[in-house]
Amino acid sequence: MVAFTDGACLKNPGGPAGWSAILLAAQAITGSVAREGAVPIECYGYIPQAPTTTNNRAEITAVLAVLCIAAADYPLKIYSDSEYTIKVAQGTYQMKANADLWALYRMLLARRKVAPLFEWVRGHAGHDLNERADELAGIGAWNGDKNAYRKWQESSALEAHNVPSSAELLALRQQVQKLNSLFGSLDSQTSRVSAQERQFIEDMAKRLQKSNFNPTLKQSNWVKGLAAKYKV
Repeated sequence: MVAFTDGACLKNPGGPAGWSAILLAAQAITGSVAREGAVPIECYGYIPQAPTTTNNRAEITAVLAVLCIAAADYPLKIYSDSEYTIKVAQGTYQMKANADLWALYRMLLARRKVAPLFEWVRGHAGHDLNERADELAGIGAWNGDKNAYRKWQESSALEAHNVPSSAELLALRQQVQKLNSLFGSLDSQTSRVSAQERQFIEDMAKRLQKSNFNPTLKQSNWVKGLAAKYKV
């Protein structure tokens, strides 16, 4: 069995958010494309507004949904564009955030004969099933209101009034990647990096994978300020 998961958060943190999961038999896909005639299981859900609602919680919830649906006796491979989720699930990151969801993950993991494999897939890079999971997570964040989701997608394309040049966008993306790598190498409890800074960079790393995302001036300035602060 293979699964593609995703999470979306309309305001990170705060929500609302949505999660999605697509499951297929392993022989029903080629790469990230479902073979003709394949019938996937598609599901998504809504996470209401709350101070604790984040994109990361939506990503984890999607994985939990897969573990609940996929038969425990068979091998399972999960594709996700969330490095955070994969690295915590695999034990690479040891983080105290979202302890309730990770406790559920460990409980569901204990029921499986073989631990699932995880593979990172770049978001918004033309991977059909990942793109579909992204769409479903967005619909989930709008509690199933597809019209509201479409309008949100259209407005997201116009998110920034001052569109940065290609060179500026590339430089910003590189700074975010360096900051994300640095923060990931540090203990989440270290006083050096605030939880707000860590969350912002994780969110920007995912947003900058979208071809239609243009950061606001405030977002760009914050990234530049963090790059200067942490000397990356």
